[in-house]
Amino acid sequence: MGIEAIYGIVALLGLLALGIPIYIVLMGLGIVLLLLDGGSVAGIAQTVLDHMNSATLMAVPFFVIAAGFIQGGGIARALILMAASWIGRLPGGIPLAALAATAMFSAISGSSVATVLAMGTMVVPEMLDRGYKRPFALGVTAAAGTLGILIPPSMPMVIYGLMSETSIPRLFLAGVVPGAIQVGLFSLVIMVMARGQGGKPIPFPGWPELARANLAALPALAVPLIVLGGIYGGFVTVTEAAALSAAVALLVSVFVYRSLKLSAVPEVLVQGISRTAAILLIIAGANLLSLWLTRDGLAVRLAELVMGLELSATQFLFVMAGILLVLGTVLEGYSIILITLPLTVPILHALGIDTVQYAIVMIVGIEIAMLTPPVGLNLFVMAEVAKAPVTEVQRGMLPFLAAMIILWVTVILVPQLSTGLPDMLLGAAR
Repeated sequence: MGIEAIYGIVALLGLLALGIPIYIVLMGLGIVLLLLDGGSVAGIAQTVLDHMNSATLMAVPFFVIAAGFIQGGGIARALILMAASWIGRLPGGIPLAALAATAMFSAISGSSVATVLAMGTMVVPEMLDRGYKRPFALGVTAAAGTLGILIPPSMPMVIYGLMSETSIPRLFLAGVVPGAIQVGLFSLVIMVMARGQGGKPIPFPGWPELARANLAALPALAVPLIVLGGIYGGFVTVTEAAALSAAVALLVSVFVYRSLKLSAVPEVLVQGISRTAAILLIIAGANLLSLWLTRDGLAVRLAELVMGLELSATQFLFVMAGILLVLGTVLEGYSIILITLPLTVPILHALGIDTVQYAIVMIVGIEIAMLTPPVGLNLFVMAEVAKAPVTEVQRGMLPFLAAMIILWVTVILVPQLSTGLPDMLLGAAR
């Protein structure tokens, strides 16, 4: 490893440790390193334009805006009522209904934080009213919210696909089976823990009420059906599907559930554009840093080093899981993807690891990071929503964290859980 690479890595970690925003670190460091490497200002600017001139990248603002439209209470409430009408009378029915509704909401939002914000305000008070202890109610909601980035469509999967040149439709399909397994594991945890909670089930509402609850939820479910059905039916591209999701989310939120006023739409658009700008700046900076890493040869040398250690594919994935676990304590998800991926992709190819499988390994690792301090976004968002101490949220989510680690290990050991469905429906990757 050259001295320049060592300086670059030290500078990157040092600036992040000082709390400097990630987009400033990546952009600033990428520009400085490329200039020192003989690059020109015009060449650097052209590189940014070339990488950002992507039709797929246009999906990002539409998914962000769609998530903003659906954060109102109407969609979340409709999904909760539908889930509760089916399973609310079972032991642990309310938290199980909360989990089911959150999984469905995840397929609409594509964002973990948006899922926790929308569902937390609804399901936590309901669980408390039914006699469930607060740490348990907070833990269920915080953990279930992580499904927002695993169940498609998922914003981190879009970013991963762009950075690694992996098919985004394949990535979306790859999250389905692991997402279903995570829901199953969480359901087992809820059923075991609910026995000591003393919570009261919801009586069966009757067939007419059940029918009304299901009909009321249909407009909300139209969003993921349009997005995923359009993509896999071959009717629209990922970008077009993202635009459709934003349009349908707007119509459903404003005119069906009336959870968003027309006067509030400009504010949601401004917030969406602001969030998109931050994401795009991070991506631009990561592309510059990736270009420098390629010119410096660090990625190739690192791949050669790993191959020299004679690690198997599974051993390497476990090593990366440990690294992701450490990074997750200090960095948020997008930063982890954008900083590590340029270095790991050559190694994945050398070891014959499918980038689709690694995507799910990384996404589950980010899910776990969202529940681990000091960054743990879901912990702090849940604590803020419920006005509860973060330690109380941590206490409640520990059993769910154990379930996620089981899923993580399983995804590493059984690649077909990630690659099987994409290979079956879209054909084996070339």
